[in-house]
Formats: sequence, structure tokens, C-alpha cells
Amino acid sequence: MAVARTKKIRVAGRLHHRAAVLKRLQELGFVEIETGKALPPADGKWHPTGDAQEQAALEGELVEITAALAVLDRFHPVRPTFIQQFSGIKTMMTPTEYQNCLAREDEAWVAIKLCRRLGEAWAENESRLGQLAGRIQELTPWTALDIPLSAVQKRGPLFLRLIKIPRRYKAEFLKSIEELEKPGAYCEEVSTLGSSSYFFLIYREEQEEKLREVLSACEAQVVEAGGEDRTPADLLEELQKEEAELRQRQAHLEEEIAVLAKKRPMLQALYDDKANRLRRLQVAGELLCSERTFYLEGWITAKNLPRLRSVLRDISPTIYLEAVDPEPDEEVPVELENHPLIRPFEVVVEVYGSPKYGEADPTPALAPFFIVFFGLALADLGYGLALAALCWYLLRTVKMAGMAKKLFTLLFMSGLSSAFFGFLTAGVFGDLISYTPLWFNPTEEPTRLLMVALVLGGVQLYLGVILKAVARIKAGQYWEAIFEEGLWLLFLTSLILLLAYKPLGLEAYAGFFPKLAVGSAIAIMLSRARGEGPFFKRLLRIPAGVFTLYNAVNFFSDLLSYSRLMALGLSGAIIGQVINFFVRMFNPSFRNPIGLLAGLAIFCGGHLLNLLLSVLSSYVHNCRLQYIEFFNKFYEAGGRPFRPLAEQYRYIELDEKGES
Repeated sequence: MAVARTKKIRVAGRLHHRAAVLKRLQELGFVEIETGKALPPADGKWHPTGDAQEQAALEGELVEITAALAVLDRFHPVRPTFIQQFSGIKTMMTPTEYQNCLAREDEAWVAIKLCRRLGEAWAENESRLGQLAGRIQELTPWTALDIPLSAVQKRGPLFLRLIKIPRRYKAEFLKSIEELEKPGAYCEEVSTLGSSSYFFLIYREEQEEKLREVLSACEAQVVEAGGEDRTPADLLEELQKEEAELRQRQAHLEEEIAVLAKKRPMLQALYDDKANRLRRLQVAGELLCSERTFYLEGWITAKNLPRLRSVLRDISPTIYLEAVDPEPDEEVPVELENHPLIRPFEVVVEVYGSPKYGEADPTPALAPFFIVFFGLALADLGYGLALAALCWYLLRTVKMAGMAKKLFTLLFMSGLSSAFFGFLTAGVFGDLISYTPLWFNPTEEPTRLLMVALVLGGVQLYLGVILKAVARIKAGQYWEAIFEEGLWLLFLTSLILLLAYKPLGLEAYAGFFPKLAVGSAIAIMLSRARGEGPFFKRLLRIPAGVFTLYNAVNFFSDLLSYSRLMALGLSGAIIGQVINFFVRMFNPSFRNPIGLLAGLAIFCGGHLLNLLLSVLSSYVHNCRLQYIEFFNKFYEAGGRPFRPLAEQYRYIELDEKGES
């Protein structure tokens, strides 16, 4: 189980079959179509062709549907559940219901047009209400003024003005008006609202300059209240009446939009259908065609090839299909095929990068280490069961696909692993339940946990080197596998035995291990002389083998990185014990309700926070060990993921199980 075997396909057929072929390929969702690269045996008559007008029409329709849905979402939004806040809101319907919605397209377009008209009317109302609110705010201070606004202007030698000044300058302003030279000016206070005072002022033309100085000193503003031939009070009453009518009209508009909200699923289904149709048109527009024929190239996994042949034969027996193995220099899209138990771990590989076609898939190799490392890092029965239960609930209640489903399935399995190791090490929400561990207690024997982590890390690093050797052997590089990875493993093994022969009980061979280390080191240095070139030049490469031996430092550095598993396991367990210590300080019991409530709050909040931090740390550091330490030994990545032409749904979630 690894990288799926992929075939390159070439399809040719009559032009009038092109739409049916693309539609079926999109429904099946297992063919990746190459666009802009196909090169059929051309005679000069092949060219890309597409219906630009139809594409533009579809794009315009999608814009209209989006606008209608935006109106519905504005006035009658769908309230997401707690889970939907993370997974997104989609309308569930069966394929039959979906087709029924599409069959009512005419009805949907009536609703779309009406929705657009109501939205525009509401926006126009809202704009007018905004204008009225501003005008009412302007007129409110002047309601006591009993002259028409049209009279507030220059009349012969007299100026009539409406003045607004800060309230703190009111006394100074009135005093300055009284001190004006004869014949003086007429000033009437109309109102005082908030921090401002409002005045009606009449003065002669020759006092303009002096009054301008007074107004400037008092930070006064000359108010332009409009030129209506009505008093502010009459005008305000008229505007308030209009405002009430507009608000009533807005309420009616919202009621009409509420009725249209019931047709939201129909509009969503129509959008998704037209979006999928647009994708088919875009692909069709990039295919090479002649006057009567179309041609496409693409990729398909070998297991789906018989199904494709059958589908094309059902459309028309005249459609030509050719499937060939990819050329060595072609960039082949990669799809992973693994056992259902291994498949969730693909998310770790996909985040790092897909393997190249022909390269080994590292998923099966990392899966057992990932699950064990996660279990050791969390190692708590309570936390593990809580994580597994949460992921199981989400997988059952939220329809997931792709990386999301793989991730939560991986976390579910990791939770079970954590519960298993927690059971072995007597970890239940820290030390909530005390019993004799079936294996050992990490907080009492941290050195033992460190040794377990280092041994597992050493096994994984050895496996990485072995996988590199296997890759060389598959490529026909037998001697490179022996001299590079083979001698390197022999040298590393000799160093480990030289350092750890006493704990392993191998004192009888103590004299052999130094010789094995020296012999393997010399063999590595001499292996540098292999290859082409004159004999003496190849001999000059031998001293460079010393630098190769220095890589042993990097190996043991990588090995020490696995000590983080001990640190994570200890930190989570100790924090859990500290939380339980604080809980016990409150002596929670039914006879002590305050202590019981405080203890429950600390227990739930503390352990929830510890669970979240521990899960995040376990996942991140586990991935780091795979990416930096393990993959670095053999994995190159750089492959292109398989991206087939498939139906995509933005608003609709088809429930195949709902069909009866």
C-alpha cells in the first residue's frame, strides 16, 4: 500500500459528446484533466475552443444568486450550532431533493429577481432614513424658531443668521453682542442642547467684520439650516412622519424577505449546480478541438481505469480511450492508497508534502511510531478517553471529508493510544485515581521513560536509513546501498554497543566492539574512493571520509530529540497532579458545597486547559520528530497531489444515506 499506480489517458471523440463526457467525469471525480498541454497528432486544424458567451452568462447568474443569498443572510441569517462554527454551515439534502430544487429553476429565478428588488428597495429606504436622521438632528435645536427657514438670509442691509456656539462661551458671546456699537444687533437664544447653545442673530451689514471677530473668538459656527418655506417645527413634524412611513415600509420589506428565506435551499442548490457547470465549461474551453472532434489528456489511477472505459462506452462506442504508463520525465500527480487504519496518518505526510511518483509513501512507516509517540507524550487514561470521545462525536455528527476527516480520525486513534498508555502507567486525570501501574509510573521513574523514548527513537532512525537503502536497491544502486547505508548502520551499531555493552550484559564481547567500530570507520573512509576517475585521484577522496564519520554526531543529536517525549509526558502528568492538589485543598464534598463548587470549577477548567495544551504539544512535537528526524533520513517529497475534476459544493451537502 503506497503511491497509487497512475496511468496517463488520451481521450478523443465527437465534439457533440464533449459535454456529456466532461459531465460524467466530473460526477465520477477520479480523472485529472490536463489543460493547455495536450498535443494530439495535429494537422494544423486543432485549436482550443470554448463558449465565452455562455461562460460570461453563467458568471453573471452566479453573481445574481450570490447577491440574493447575501440579502437573505443579512435579514434572516442561519444561526450556526457550536460545531458549525468550526465546520461551516451547509444545507443537507438528499440527491433527490437536490434534483427537485434544480427542476424548479424558473421558480428560483423569480425568487432571485424579487429578492434583488426587495434588497434594492430596502437599501434605498435605508439611505433615505439616513438622510432623514441627519436632517432631523439638524432641525431639532431650532424647533422654537417661529420663522420660516427661507427667511434666514441677507435682506437688504440686514443679515439673519443661525449661530451655534459651545456652551462654555455663551456668556462671553452675549456680552460681546451687547457691547456692539449702536444700532447694535438682535440676538435671541433658541435652545441649549448638550454642550452647545443655539442663537438667532440679526445685524447690519457694516457690523459684519466686527461680528466675524466675535464669532471666531467664541468658536461659533454659522448654521445653514436649509431654505424651506416652513418653520423648523413644521418641517420637523413632516420629516418625522415620513420617517415613520419609511420604517413601516421597511418592516413590510423584511416580512417579504422572510417569506423568500424559505426558498434559500433552492437558491443554494442552483448556485452549486451552476458553479459546477462553469468549471466544466472552463475545462472544455481549454481542450483542443477540431470542427467535429475533441481531444483531452489526463491522469487516472489504474484501479479506476476499467470504470472509465465502461462509462465512456456507455456514452458512445466511438469514443477513443488510450491509457499508457507515464514517461520518466513527466510530472505525475500522486494519490496515496493505504489501509483504512493507515489512511488517517496521510494527513501528516500531506502537510509536509506528497511523495514523488515512484517514491515510497512514508505513511505506513511513520504510522506505528506516531501513534506510540502520541500515547507516550499524553499517557493519561482520562485525557485519552476524553479526546477519543470528542473526536468520535465530531466524526459522527459533522460530515467531513479529505484532510479534516483524516485529522479527526487520527486524533481519535491517538486518544485511544493515550488512554492505553495512561492505563499502563496509572495516569487518570493526573493522579485522580491511584493504583499500582501495570508498567511503571513516569513521575517516579522518569529515567525509564527517557530510555523508552530513546530506544523508540533509535529504532525509527534506523528504519529511516534502511528505507533509504531499500530505495537505492529498487533504483538498481546496490553497491551504493551497501557502502552508504549498510556501512553507516554497521558503524552506528558499533558505537552504540561500545557505549552500552554493560547495560546490555555484553561484557564478554567488550574487546570486540572497539575493533568493530574502527573497522567500520575505516571501511566508510575507504568507500569514498569508489567511483570513476584515476586511481590516485580516488585515493585523495579517502580523507574526506572523516567528515562522513562526523555525521554520527548528527545522528545522536537527532536521537536526543526524542527525549522531548519524556518531557511532554512528565509535564502533562505533573500539571494534572498540581491541579488535583489545588482541588483537594478545598476539601470538596456535599457537606461543603462551596468547596465542592470551587473544586469542580478548578478541576474542569484546569484539566480542560491541560488537555488542550497537552494534545497540541503532543501533536506538534510528534510531527516535528517525523519531519525533522525521520523524513530527513530518506524522504524527499515534492510530489504533486492528485486533483481530479470533481463536483464541488459551497452551500449544499448531499446526504447519500438519506435516500430511501
